[in-house]
Amino acid sequence: MRYFTFALLFTLFSCNQEDTATPPKDTQQQKEISETAETSETGNSKNTEEAPTEAPLPELTEEQETAAAPKEFDDMDWAEFQESMTKDFSFVIIISTKSYDAALKRAKDASEKLGYPIDLRGLHENKEIGLSFSREVCEDEICGGGLSYPIYIPRSDWGEEKYVSIEYSDAFDGFTKGYYIVVVASGEKGAPVVKETLSKAKKFYKDAYTKTCGVYMGCGC
Repeated sequence: MRYFTFALLFTLFSCNQEDTATPPKDTQQQKEISETAETSETGNSKNTEEAPTEAPLPELTEEQETAAAPKEFDDMDWAEFQESMTKDFSFVIIISTKSYDAALKRAKDASEKLGYPIDLRGLHENKEIGLSFSREVCEDEICGGGLSYPIYIPRSDWGEEKYVSIEYSDAFDGFTKGYYIVVVASGEKGAPVVKETLSKAKKFYKDAYTKTCGVYMGCGC
């Protein structure tokens, strides 16, 4: 920009010198030259201007972090809210076992016989809580990150209806604790897919059954 400005001043100085020695040029021509120089200078200025940097977010004070919830939440019936966010879901189960290996074997077998894809959701056996997502998912992804490993979130309304999955009974209200369950379908209570899948599953697994429980549809973070 400095070199351009120097060149522009030198040109204007030369034009002034020529004006004293020669008759003045056409007024319209001088106006066009002036407008061209102004446009060029403005364009170069924009091209060299640095993009503004975003100001860092202010850190919360201790008082802000420990502040009470807004007053409009004082009168909220949280039990009623939780109930309104809970739906009755039915799950088609083809085995309940305390052995993860046995559950995995049945899951693979069911996927072939029923033609449903295995969807384990990245869960693996965990001695502490039965099943867990990976450490990376727990610490960096769930609820925006920052949570401790291990974590298990039971399957609810994940968008699928027919699938093969291994879940852990402890996280389902009303289920007997300590069992790995192989689920092949789920849906809201009374959904046709539940009855249809149970009928198909019983052709291969006589002990297949359905179980219904309330599933919270909100965020647990």
